[in-house]
Amino acid sequence: MNSNDKIPDYRVYNMRPDELIFTLIMAMGACFLVGLIFYENIILSAILSLLGVFYIPKYKKDRLRKRKETLLIQFKDALYFINVSLSAGRSFESSITDTYKAMKGIYDDENSDMIQELKIMSHRILMNEPVESCFADLAKRSEIEDIKSFADVIMISKRSGANLVEVIKNTSQTISEKVEIKQEISTMIAGKKFEQKVLSIMPFVMVFFLKSSSPGFLEPLMNTTFGHFVMTIALAMIVSGVLLGQKIMHIEV
Repeated sequence: MNSNDKIPDYRVYNMRPDELIFTLIMAMGACFLVGLIFYENIILSAILSLLGVFYIPKYKKDRLRKRKETLLIQFKDALYFINVSLSAGRSFESSITDTYKAMKGIYDDENSDMIQELKIMSHRILMNEPVESCFADLAKRSEIEDIKSFADVIMISKRSGANLVEVIKNTSQTISEKVEIKQEISTMIAGKKFEQKVLSIMPFVMVFFLKSSSPGFLEPLMNTTFGHFVMTIALAMIVSGVLLGQKIMHIEV
């Protein structure tokens, strides 16, 4: 087995063709619908729909962020099993294989990222590659600070001859506590995130409601150049508010 062919890179998100087409259609369609609500002009709406292309980088970034969050949670579980194996007197190298088997038992999807990483590590260890270099490579590919810290601690401990079991136990406990805090924060603000999403679409709903209930009320804004300018400013302010709200809700620990 050539593990290099299957090593995932968490720094890049490659969209499948059908995923790219579907996401692009949805994004451009949403922009076109917003254009119809704010301008009532097919040409302006078609031009606005082109902005849907700029959603693709954000979509990739969000998918990468969620994948890294999932990987970190799975990494926390892996550290627990590594610590248990080391406490039972197993070597660090053997604990990776033990953890791989244990993780397969608790996760339904054997293709989950951490299980695949443990599989790759087990193969590299059989090829006499140092275990610390395996974690260093994972840290480099994932760009997750907690994994990088763990890899650095392992490398320093192996070089200095420190008590590896105690070092890993303390490090894994620290990382686990940090991950749990992140999960608690996510749970606490889940309701606020939903409220933020509802508030984000309310301006569009209000404009649509006003147009439906009182068609002539917004006519000066829909049929004049100055009106289009005003609606553009309003739309830009709404989008800025949505992006600011999303940034506020993204809390780093």
